[in-house]
Amino acid sequence: MLLPVRAWPLARAVGLTALATSAVLSACTAPGLAGSTGTGSVGSSVASPGPALAWTPVALPAGVAVRTLTTMGDRLLVGGLAAGSPPAPVMLTLDAGGASSRVPLTPASGYAFEARWYSVATDGTKIIAIGGATGGAHSNVRWTTWTGTAAGVKEVPQSFYAFGGWGAGDLVDAVTTPGGDALVGSWGGAKAGLDAAVWTESGDVWTRQDPAGTALESTATLLVGPRAATRDGAGILVAGSALHLVPGSVNQAAAVWRSAGVDTGWHRVDLSDPGTYSEAVSATCGEAGAGTCVVLGQVDGSLAVWELDGDTPRRQGGIPAIAVGDKDVVPAPVLHGSDAVVVSPDGSRTAVLVRASGTWHTSTGPAGTPAAAAAVGGRLYVATRTTTDGPTTLWAAALP
Repeated sequence: MLLPVRAWPLARAVGLTALATSAVLSACTAPGLAGSTGTGSVGSSVASPGPALAWTPVALPAGVAVRTLTTMGDRLLVGGLAAGSPPAPVMLTLDAGGASSRVPLTPASGYAFEARWYSVATDGTKIIAIGGATGGAHSNVRWTTWTGTAAGVKEVPQSFYAFGGWGAGDLVDAVTTPGGDALVGSWGGAKAGLDAAVWTESGDVWTRQDPAGTALESTATLLVGPRAATRDGAGILVAGSALHLVPGSVNQAAAVWRSAGVDTGWHRVDLSDPGTYSEAVSATCGEAGAGTCVVLGQVDGSLAVWELDGDTPRRQGGIPAIAVGDKDVVPAPVLHGSDAVVVSPDGSRTAVLVRASGTWHTSTGPAGTPAAAAAVGGRLYVATRTTTDGPTTLWAAALP
């Protein structure tokens, strides 16, 4: 059983010896984890072919490779990397007519000038973003944080020890909530492995909160593995996996963690029908107070979709057998009215799944594999690439 590389920084060896020993002793356990709060099962229906969407390329400034796509009201916010030596971060907005406007960027620290966007979030006005560039003796990611509006986004330099040093993990997502903004990632645990970590903002300073005694804390029998985060009403939903360690067995199962506020009331929800090896990798939740989220991931190497109604998950039937690997990009699902849209890699192609009136329909998406996706004003935008870290093409199609 392979574990996602990004979840285990080389500097942290805590808990790995026990994990490796358990992995050798046994293959994964059967599904049906003790303590699961999830119910529901996979339906037996098969996805039906849907009408092909009419994809057209969207012009961007020459040399800009798309890293992130974010809905910003009636505009599309594009986080990109401009060709150069070294490449430089760029941010654009696209209006309904496809006209682009640059968002002025003000980097301050050395690594900010070559940062790649890892996450860009907005409440429709304010923008917060995570950038990263590899550097230093060990080529670790040097994180940069940014804030602003469409009129301009500036880097807000942090202490090296805010995100680096002994115990450092990853940053996976920036999230805006009504009660404040947050960064979500991982950090060396006091008990075992890595904990899920939340940084909250006070002025220009991001401060990591202590997860001790919460569902975000890893233990000797359960390691928390965050992969993505999104706003969930007044709180946050973190998608990832729970690695269950018991004598003689190791089981990695898809799970989400939900909070009542920015960093309060955390609890875990184990996702239904997790197979023998699974992980949640992205999610989108409905409007504030709706309590419904769509979560994407993989179960035993195939695309999986869950709908979360409150704390009750149900794995969706009618999903075609699409191979999804640990390093594949599966963009967060798009909610379109009462329907959902999933953009997934499918070998060297892109597959688009649309749920309408409870039935999933699938069609072939634009050429290449997805790097990012978002919807604005009834149009679905997908950035694709044909090679890893190669140039991207931005496509748009009207949603049915």
